Amino acid sequence: MKSPFEHILFVGPHYKNHRGGIGAVLEIYAKNISPFNYIPTLSYKNKFYELFFFSYSILRLIFVLITNRKIKLLHIHGAKDGSILRKAIVAFIGKRIFSKKIIFHIHAGAFDEKYINGNFIYRFLCRSLVNKTEAIIVLSNRWDDFFKSNFRIKRIMVIKNPVEQRTETPIINGRNGVVKFLFLGRIADHKGIFDLVNLINDEQQNWRGKCKLFAGGNHEVDRLLKTIQENQISDIVEYIGWTQDKEKDKYFKSCDYFILPTYEEGMPMTILEAYSYGKPVISTPVGSIPEILEHDHNGLMFEPGDMTALKQLITTAINNPSLTNRLGKNALLKASEFYPCAIKKELEKLYGEIL
Repeated sequence: MKSPFEHILFVGPHYKNHRGGIGAVLEIYAKNISPFNYIPTLSYKNKFYELFFFSYSILRLIFVLITNRKIKLLHIHGAKDGSILRKAIVAFIGKRIFSKKIIFHIHAGAFDEKYINGNFIYRFLCRSLVNKTEAIIVLSNRWDDFFKSNFRIKRIMVIKNPVEQRTETPIINGRNGVVKFLFLGRIADHKGIFDLVNLINDEQQNWRGKCKLFAGGNHEVDRLLKTIQENQISDIVEYIGWTQDKEKDKYFKSCDYFILPTYEEGMPMTILEAYSYGKPVISTPVGSIPEILEHDHNGLMFEPGDMTALKQLITTAINNPSLTNRLGKNALLKASEFYPCAIKKELEKLYGEIL
């Protein structure tokens, strides 16, 4: 049986040396899908460079659509803000000029809020993109009403983000000594990292010597380092930079909990990665997180910004090693639902319905 993927052209941000969840998803796609026809439209460099990179991407897109007659469908991965303009241009070229079918795969956690509060031009771009599609792929059932109420869509389908199955099954034997928490993500207020660091500062006398936070990511790094230095909590909070590959693997293996006190999400790849290592998660019920995180089963949940609740959860995690073991085992079981083989079958089913 021929692979349907020979008829698909994937478009999205660069998955090599990526700086976000979409890139992580596409990196897994690239490893498990063959052939993987792909054109990146964003390379995570400065804005001046990105303009030239995107222009070159459009030229590549046109060349591929002219020369590869097998391509029938563009599977476009996007988010919000500037991503909408880039993907609207891609969709226009694919649909209007080359008569290709379009799937738009939305990864943004606050796509609805941005659309509702956006200006006329932004809303027009969203409609021109979404209304051209044969299908919308979302990360959660919660999007159903929003898209059906605001757009003319033919089909909407939930496909979860994939996570790689570890070649070595994680061994969950409990922990000794200091409880290690790991945060990986954008260093910004909406991810809750500064809430967490300020809470650790407030509780440093109670938590010093009992726990440590390893924080990795990019964006407001100087602000984070200044906060750590000014509050003299470098022994409790350590910035580890942007981690990838072996370094990320090391931190996931060594931590006891993954923590993401976020205000805004789609379906965080970092949570799925934590599960694949058998690590429980402390996070908030935003975006698609409630569909993958069950309180007191494979992790712990609190409302965004509720520092009293977060303080109690961290204290509970510090004082209860048996809880860490139980949650970690359930987290590893949950990961199996997101292995690439399962996600690949869902994609094949959708392509079969459209092509």
